[in-house]
Amino acid sequence: MGGDFLEEKLKLASRGMQASMLAVAVAGMISGNFTWVPAALIALFMSATPSILRRDLKILLPLELNFMIVLALFLHVVGGFSGFYDRVAWWDHLTHVTSASLIAVLGLVVVVSLDKYTDRIELPRAFLALFIVMFTMAVGVFWELMEYASDQLTGSFLQYSLDDTMVDLFFDAFGGLIVAAAGDYYIKHASEERFADVLDVGETSERIREIISKNRGRK
Repeated sequence: MGGDFLEEKLKLASRGMQASMLAVAVAGMISGNFTWVPAALIALFMSATPSILRRDLKILLPLELNFMIVLALFLHVVGGFSGFYDRVAWWDHLTHVTSASLIAVLGLVVVVSLDKYTDRIELPRAFLALFIVMFTMAVGVFWELMEYASDQLTGSFLQYSLDDTMVDLFFDAFGGLIVAAAGDYYIKHASEERFADVLDVGETSERIREIISKNRGRK
């Protein structure tokens, strides 16, 4: 009963945040403030990715992970459109920790799937934790490079200073460390069957094999 109630609350919150991102796109087009319209539309599409994966590949992501995806996109879009990045001192730190945690969780899902369900690959737990942190940092560095390129090519002002960039990377690392610690605990205590049930690994593998076979048949 309690689990069903929580699931309904998370679904409702996700729908509300998606509606808010759509409202940002509509408000931007009506007011002529097009700066955040593309970002809102792209974020809205990305927030629907779990549904697309579930429909096409039978990949069933945990509801909490779906919620994290929508939350990270929502904080970025609504914060940018509302000017929170400039007016709220801690908003940028919040979005970096949230986004970094999401990236780290996605990395965790991939490496644990490979480790547990690929016979030829065996990864030590210490390496898994290190990989999660390094993967999160690598994505963070790539993001900062994109911001720098945008500033140089379009005259935007995404990077305020070197200090700002370093602080952003620090919070990226913090988010990665949180997930690495939680992931290490999960790997230690969760069974392979539990992980398979959560991600629906068996059906996903069969679906991917079907897609590969069809593509080979067309060539």
